[in-house]
Parts: sequence; structure tokens; C-alpha cells
Amino acid sequence: MTIEQTGQQDQWGINVENLPDFWVDSEKLSIMQDLMFSGINVMLTGDPGTGKTELTKRLAQAHNLPFHRVNVGAIRTPRDWFGHWEFIGGQTVFIQSEFVAAIQRPGIVALDEFNRVTPDIHNSIYTILDHNREVFIEETKQYISVHPRCIFIATENRGRSHTGTFMEDTAVEDRFETLQLTLPPIEIMADLLEKVYGATPDHALLLARITHKLNSLYHEESLSRPTGFRPAISAAALVKRGQPLNTALKYTFVNRFSPEGGVDSEQTTVLQVIQAYLK
Repeated sequence: MTIEQTGQQDQWGINVENLPDFWVDSEKLSIMQDLMFSGINVMLTGDPGTGKTELTKRLAQAHNLPFHRVNVGAIRTPRDWFGHWEFIGGQTVFIQSEFVAAIQRPGIVALDEFNRVTPDIHNSIYTILDHNREVFIEETKQYISVHPRCIFIATENRGRSHTGTFMEDTAVEDRFETLQLTLPPIEIMADLLEKVYGATPDHALLLARITHKLNSLYHEESLSRPTGFRPAISAAALVKRGQPLNTALKYTFVNRFSPEGGVDSEQTTVLQVIQAYLK
């Protein structure tokens, strides 16, 4: 039965202008959808807590697409992408991975933490990610073709604070178009903290300002790690549960940083920022 016969309209390729309760720059959202609906792989980069993985989920929901997340950091050998051998009923059997099933149907396949493995791990999926969009699985002696409406979105954390990541070769970079995500502007972050996470207007604005200041200190290399959105969400949750604001800030923002160095420590720097905004 065709779409015309059922009276349903194919919504494939129609961009959404925003995502409920989630902020991403409108131009980047538009470009990202245009890329993925054109069959072009997208790489999302940015500081932790900028919503890279969450954005892939939200896009799948917005377009009513199946979603499959691959924790790339858990891939140990190039063949792990496709499955593993198991001893069942007296014989060794190859168990095909969910990844293989996912790429043969419409949907979004999120390749999360793509640079958490050595470059040789990517070798097995080069032909999946390029114009060929197929792979030969040696264990099953079959070619697998990627569905025309299967979308690949990868995420990466980049920067000096990510010691468990690896440099990529040009072969990987050439298979993706890269978009860098950033924190929402202060006013938008405060609005999300208030409406989605239950913070009061005053606390929401305070948490947003502290987050942005600490993140700017990281980019100025005054702090060793970025802050991201997560500490603000956690602080809002603690205050909502009845914890004093100072206690919530201590356990979510301050404790993320090192106390080494005493009065010159990163924790002291964070405390000074918090006290400046509490005045």
C-alpha cells in the first residue's frame, strides 16, 4: 500500500525549527538537518555538557525515527562492530550485533564518543560511512548495505581535558561534516533551568551566570576542565529537594575541581566566582 493510498504524508526531510525543552542554535539546527537528510554524516563536537548526545536523541524523537546509540568507547577490536563469537549448543556461533541491524533500517545511529578508540577501530566501518554505504562481513560471508534513510551522527569531546581520546586521521574527518555545539546563552539557560528543572527565577539566573563564567575561565586556561550544563542541573535538583543553595553549589560546582594548591587551588577560584555572584 502506498503513502497516497493510506492518506499519510511522508515527513522525511522536513526540518523542524526547534526542539521542545532543548536549545541549539537555530542556524546549526537547520544546517544539521539539511546535512543528515542529504545523506551526509554529521560530527558533533563541543565541551562536555553542551548536549551533543541529547541532541541526537531529540532529533530522532522530533522526526519519529528509531534511535540506536553505539558506545564507541566500548568497541575493543575492529570486528566488534559487527558481532561476536559465542559457544552455543556445542558449536561456535557468530552473534550479529545490533549495530548491523540498525544500519539496515531507517533511523538515526549515534556513534557516541567516536574518538575514544584508536583510529584502527574505525577502519572496519570506513565503507559504511563513505559513498559505498556497504560492508562485507567476513564472519557471515555477506555484504550488508546501509538503508538509504539511515543517518549517522557521531559525537566527540575534544580539548586538553580529555586525556582518553585519540587523534583522528584524515580518512575519518573526510567522512563527516563537523558542527560545534556551545552552551545556551545565559538568559536561555536560565529559562530552561526554571521551566524544565524547577529552579526559581533567581536561582536559575545565578546558576546560568556561574556556569558561563567558569566555562570562560576554562577557555582562558585558568581552570583545567569545562563546566557544561550538568552541574547547574544537579544544583537545581538539590535545591529543589531542600538543600541550601551554598551546599548545592559546593557539591555540584566546587567539588568538580581540585583542592590542590590551597589558596591558589582551582576550588578557591570557583569559590571566588560563586561568592562574587552571590553578593
